[in-house]
Amino acid sequence: MKSLHPLDSTYADLKKDEINFNLQRYFQALWDNKWRMALFVLSVLVAAYFVINSLQPQYRATATILIEKKDANVISVEELYGLDKQSEEYLATEFEVLRSRPLAEKVVDKLDLGNHPVFASSFDGKPTLAFLHDWKQKALSLVGADSGEQASVDSQLVASEIARRELIKDYLDRLDVNPLRDTQLVEVSFEAATPVLARDVANEHAQSYIEADLEARLERTETAATWLAGQVEGLKQQLSSSERQLQEYTEQEGVIDIEGVTALSSQELNDLTTKLVDVRRTLSEARVRRAQVQSARRTGTLESLPAVQSDGVAQKLKLDVITARQVRAELSKRYGPQHPRMVSANSDLATAEAGLRDQIEKIVERVEFEYNAAQSEEAELQSAIASAKQDFFQTNRKESKYLELQREVEQNQNLFDLFYKRTKETTETIDLQSAHARVLSPAEDPLQPSKPKKPMLFLLAALGSLILSMMYYILRELFSTGIRDGDDVDQRIGLPLLGSLPSIRKSFVRPAILNTQDDNERSKDGAIFKEAVNTVRTGLMLDRVDRPHKTIMVTSTIAGEGKSTIAGHLAYSYANVGRTLLIDCDLRTRGVSTMFGVNKTDMGLREVLSAEALLEQCVIGIDNNLDLLCANFTPLNPLKLISSPRFQAHIKEAAKKYNYVVLDAPPVLPVSDPMVLAGYVDAVIYAVRARSTPYHHINRCLTQLERVEAPVVGVVLNQLDMGGAYYSYYSYGNQ
Repeated sequence: MKSLHPLDSTYADLKKDEINFNLQRYFQALWDNKWRMALFVLSVLVAAYFVINSLQPQYRATATILIEKKDANVISVEELYGLDKQSEEYLATEFEVLRSRPLAEKVVDKLDLGNHPVFASSFDGKPTLAFLHDWKQKALSLVGADSGEQASVDSQLVASEIARRELIKDYLDRLDVNPLRDTQLVEVSFEAATPVLARDVANEHAQSYIEADLEARLERTETAATWLAGQVEGLKQQLSSSERQLQEYTEQEGVIDIEGVTALSSQELNDLTTKLVDVRRTLSEARVRRAQVQSARRTGTLESLPAVQSDGVAQKLKLDVITARQVRAELSKRYGPQHPRMVSANSDLATAEAGLRDQIEKIVERVEFEYNAAQSEEAELQSAIASAKQDFFQTNRKESKYLELQREVEQNQNLFDLFYKRTKETTETIDLQSAHARVLSPAEDPLQPSKPKKPMLFLLAALGSLILSMMYYILRELFSTGIRDGDDVDQRIGLPLLGSLPSIRKSFVRPAILNTQDDNERSKDGAIFKEAVNTVRTGLMLDRVDRPHKTIMVTSTIAGEGKSTIAGHLAYSYANVGRTLLIDCDLRTRGVSTMFGVNKTDMGLREVLSAEALLEQCVIGIDNNLDLLCANFTPLNPLKLISSPRFQAHIKEAAKKYNYVVLDAPPVLPVSDPMVLAGYVDAVIYAVRARSTPYHHINRCLTQLERVEAPVVGVVLNQLDMGGAYYSYYSYGNQ
């Protein structure tokens, strides 16, 4: 592939080995700037000589303190007035106490370091602040704004205070408190111009810390005891008041067995409610019978009423009427109306009918009576239920008030007992305080100065300046080659840019992150990376709309350019639009297989190529639509295996069973496998690491692919710095 860049013509016939050329190029860059590098190193060494020789030797003495989390107290009341000594925060706090200014002032006063020759020599000249203050006082005296003996005294006091502050600051600068990791030990080191002074100050600082802690703890204990005593007295009064209120309420309301009274009221209310339900059922039935009577009275059909039909007397009288009517009808056939037997028959019929009417009227009156009685009973029960409810609610109010007062008494009693117990414990432990820290190893006289270490400093200065200058020219040369951005892809490679992928953390390529579906849980860089991969996928799908690419191979110039990462994410992106198979064809390094954490013991290419299992049995499900065919073995001749008809047949079989097949191929420069694999796929994606791989190597590899007519569709620029407005659209919506 010929470069289109005007400056690349000198590399068109490059025949040297890639690695040797890189070393030669970097060495040439260093050789061209050797005098500049030597001058820089020499300048640094000269400056280091004067600086190092001007340093005064310093000695460092170290005392080791053991800080115990658990006190030796008989009774612990730390929860009332101190930190929890089981927590890590407690140790961190004690370390800061060791570095505190008050403790430093205590040691300075105890050892009278202000008059010590070593510290006095450090302040032979007046401190800066004191010097400025003296000049200020002199200037005020000249203009008459400040004069007299009082001004002189004030000036001396200010100068003394300033000198003391600078002395404390110098002391803290020399002090070093170093906690030992995963232990309760802390090293207290002090640096001074003499070994004896360093030893004495380190030991005294450790001892003063222990004494100060004992004093502070004793003061806290006494304060806690006083406070607890006041709390106990107040709680005792509250307890007495709550007990008195409970007793007064019990006597006032006559509460003896409030729970039994409440249960009785509840049972009575339930019984009345049950009776009311029965009465209402009876009333409903009586209402129906009354309505039947009223309707029958209007229509004159009282004899057909169900109540009449079910009445035995009424039925007997009705039968008598029927019999009388039959007798009269028989007699009327033989006798006339005035015949004594006809007169007697009419009289019997009238008597029977009158008796039936009287019985019906009695039945009607009984129905009306039953209806009125049911109504009256319902009203009485409703009144009784209302009264029972009122009694029940009143009893409940009494019970609630009683229980409230009872709970208040119990709470006050518990608080009183707790504080009374703590008061007794605190009072008894005032005289039982013991040191929570002890000097495990006192400081000794240092035999050698801790600094400056002149040979080491000279060596570091020489090596540091040399390495810094070499790195500068190597990095400058490195960044002057390689593909920087999309414009370089177009000019120096001459292929379309499918997409640019940002530089991300290695943890992002792990399967757990690859499979996540929640964009809100991904980092901003991860979201930009996946959106860039989707852009690459969209470009490939739109490249041939009528006959889309089904098999895609991803390769690169050399290893380490991120081709496996691109292949894995591209397969995951394709899985969002169709069933996708990712095949690890890099049999030497197993890049994709390693990235997804697949072991060599899992089924994969070995079983497929040896016909031990079907393709469906050897794939590993990564996501809903994404499967992986891993490289679970390393053959002696990978190129021979890839060139076999069986391997090509399995690629075609996968293309029939899946919507998309993505191949992670080896790099082009070291091996010839990609040239063979390129004949099995519809599209080849060429991965290029930004600002890394020299573009002439890329062109040489693309030329090899062009010779085998590989369907290279474009370049994906990987690990690109996405800063700048040109790539800011990728992060749109992920702010």
